Amino acid sequence: MTPENEKPNPPDELPTDAVEVLNQLNETELRAVIDYAKQRYEYTDSALRERIEAAPGEEIVSIEEDRCYTRVVKRQPCGKNCDDCPHGPFLYHVREEPRIDGETELHWTYLGPVKEQ
Repeated sequence: MTPENEKPNPPDELPTDAVEVLNQLNETELRAVIDYAKQRYEYTDSALRERIEAAPGEEIVSIEEDRCYTRVVKRQPCGKNCDDCPHGPFLYHVREEPRIDGETELHWTYLGPVKEQ
């Protein structure tokens, strides 16, 4: 938290025009922005969660939201003629990345095996 007498510094990720608008708002308007931002964040997170699907032979074990990515744990097959498939579980970080055409795609980063509890 910023001390009361010190002006807060906006995060680098926030567009300059958004900062300018926020700096002009009164307390009531700022509270409304906070409420809207929370709702918008929850909507965005649920939209990403709904796009995560298991490929054929895979099993999604869990999906957990984080600030910068979504943690996905899944089991997956290794190939043909394997009696131990599916393997895992494995941990991935998934995030939405913009494409040049304005759409977004899911970017999966493999982090490694997860110990089963």
